[in-house]
Amino acid sequence: DPILIVNGLTKNWRCPGFRCCWVVAPSPIVEKLNSAGSFLDGGTNAPLQRLALPLMDLDFIRRDAWALQRHFRKKRDFLLSELAWLGIQVKWKPTATFYVWGDLSDLPPPLNDSLVFLEECAKHKIIIVPGVFFDCNPRSVRHLEKSKCIAFCRFSYGPPM
Repeated sequence: DPILIVNGLTKNWRCPGFRCCWVVAPSPIVEKLNSAGSFLDGGTNAPLQRLALPLMDLDFIRRDAWALQRHFRKKRDFLLSELAWLGIQVKWKPTATFYVWGDLSDLPPPLNDSLVFLEECAKHKIIIVPGVFFDCNPRSVRHLEKSKCIAFCRFSYGPPM
């Protein structure tokens, strides 16, 4: 099957600047990627690859993953309780991301409009992403105000509290 699994230390291991990644794929695809990589940047050098080996230890990966999950679970639960206190509904409790999809429908107008809500949040140095930014609207056939996502926004609990 032409399935590719791409991973790397910069994102999943949270090692910014550690430009070491890999692909698991059928051999012909890996060969083509190797060829392209050699042409573009030569690939990751051997000393850097050796430095990465301890990060590949399964026990380290498990401990690190559990610590990260505990850290973000605490932040997620804090955000969920604060959103509930504000009257913002969350229908799906996230389990594998650091974003919450909030429903502003119960807020008084005009705060129930995610574009207005964004402006009000920005006044308090809070950034949210209005739901309309996630509404697929090919060829702009409907106005933002008519979007099914106008009363929704995305909150992140990734940044420091």
